[in-house]
Amino acid sequence: MKALTLFLWSAAVAVALSASLHSQAPADAAPAKTQIEKLQRIKAENAKLLERQAATQHKLDELAKEAQQLKIFGSRS
Repeated sequence: MKALTLFLWSAAVAVALSASLHSQAPADAAPAKTQIEKLQRIKAENAKLLERQAATQHKLDELAKEAQQLKIFGSRS
């Protein structure tokens, strides 16, 4: 039991140390440019998505308005 616990702790420490080593930023500036390009592409995609969501929200508002009118006309009959 003690050996298993020691093994698990050493494995956890090894994983933690290797993860921190790999998360450091590279020294050269070329990957930074690609990161900026990736962020700009993501920003453009998000803008397109927001436009589609706004259009969908507008359609849903129109449908809700029409449904409310049908409900009013239905209750008058």
